[in-house]
Amino acid sequence: MTIYLITGDDESLVLEELGTRVHELIGDGDRSLMLDDYDAEKSTVEEVDAAVRAAVDAANTLALFTERRVVVLRHINVPKVDGLQPLVAYLASPVAATDVIFTATGAVAKSVLDAIKKAGGSTVATTVSQKPKERELWFREQLELAGLRLDPHAISAINETLGNDTGRFPGVIDTLLSTYGTDKKLSYDDVIIFLGESGSTAPWHLTDAIDTGNTGEALKVLHRLMHAGEMHPLQVMVLLHRHFERFARLDGAAGVSSAADAMVLLSIRSEFPARKAMQQAEKLGSDAITQGIMLIADADVQLRGQRDWPEELVMEVLVARLSRLAGGARRNRAISRQR
Repeated sequence: MTIYLITGDDESLVLEELGTRVHELIGDGDRSLMLDDYDAEKSTVEEVDAAVRAAVDAANTLALFTERRVVVLRHINVPKVDGLQPLVAYLASPVAATDVIFTATGAVAKSVLDAIKKAGGSTVATTVSQKPKERELWFREQLELAGLRLDPHAISAINETLGNDTGRFPGVIDTLLSTYGTDKKLSYDDVIIFLGESGSTAPWHLTDAIDTGNTGEALKVLHRLMHAGEMHPLQVMVLLHRHFERFARLDGAAGVSSAADAMVLLSIRSEFPARKAMQQAEKLGSDAITQGIMLIADADVQLRGQRDWPEELVMEVLVARLSRLAGGARRNRAISRQR
């Protein structure tokens, strides 16, 4: 008896993992006889509940012509708690000859999570870290599992181009396998031609690039957010406004001397971003923070029709100015220290 819960926020990665697990469980068996596949993502509550009951009935029914049965129930994050009761009851005493796989692309009811754990089930998370180094390690591991060998520059190219758009990665693996097989170690030139346009990235990569004064990187991340990430310019504007608003609130705030104090002032639950905000506010100083807020306010008015510029150009100019502002503040502080 095997029980899996496959979770993730990218449907394509969840499906990729589901296909792998189903293949492992069925092996050389007859898929048409062994597999029962149900989906709880339905239009009405009645249909959702019916899908859950049908999956439970299948799991409770011994296979007639095979030794084992594999039952899949997708999207168990959709049913309400009451509709999941038949499933919880089944997991309290699962059939030994039935393997069950659940998928979820959202929060799963605690009653189901507890029942899966008590039944000895395993959770397989497909969500990939948005931190570039951790994401690159994940890409490397998946390539090795697929039997592909890539040099470090090729792996870095995949990480840089796809970014957080990891749903494209299974297609990249399939393409590389069908084109080169597994005998050849692939170079950057072998791989880059199949990667297409850059994928999305995390919003904080933009603010990090701005804070370090890296204008080229900031513009690069901006384009990825607005194109692959499909962020509207006004959404990016909100991101930048909140970022500089934190600095303004910290600048000269009485009684803020530690990351814990900053967490309280900014209503942040994590110490890391609070400490980063404190450090950057100190590096910028009052004048640069004020200038940054004025630049953002001016660009916001331009986006709303004051200047007949393309939206992307308005955002490019804003990001470049904010980045140069941060870089200038860092240089000025360095000169002051030398003096």
